[in-house]
Amino acid sequence: MSDFEQRLRRIEDRQAIAELRAHYCHVLDDRNWEQLAQLFTEDGEFQGLAHVIGRDAILRFFRDTVSGIAEGFWHFCTNATVSLDGDRATGRISMQYLSVKKGVSYVSAGHYDDELTREGGIWRFRKRKITFYYFAPLSEGFTGRPTYITPEGKPLDPALLAAEVTR
Repeated sequence: MSDFEQRLRRIEDRQAIAELRAHYCHVLDDRNWEQLAQLFTEDGEFQGLAHVIGRDAILRFFRDTVSGIAEGFWHFCTNATVSLDGDRATGRISMQYLSVKKGVSYVSAGHYDDELTREGGIWRFRKRKITFYYFAPLSEGFTGRPTYITPEGKPLDPALLAAEVTR
């Protein structure tokens, strides 16, 4: 394989992994448990609220347990990294997770650590581990606005900020 072909393959691999990660969020939020389980290898592993091993166990966990945890949830992932090594890859992706549980809105964030494998030309999760930074009712979550500062670190006068915005 030429240098150009190797570089092109790496770009294609990165794109396929990005699409796998995005597809995970979409099928999870749509509660399409069968498609979600198919994103993992047969011996795949999910470690989050519970630790399950094997595609069948992943399907059962999401279908039978996760489906009843919240009335709705939405995953937003960003800041993806990936390290390729042939048919294997590792990486991390940041995640914000919004949900509604018993009529209460929740906000949370964390990251996924991924181990991925290419099987028959298709990238799948070998292991996906989530680490939560926080999970809180939205009413207790983020409030207020940041204090804008001068380059020296002193609070900026709100009147000066308003004048800056209108320029």
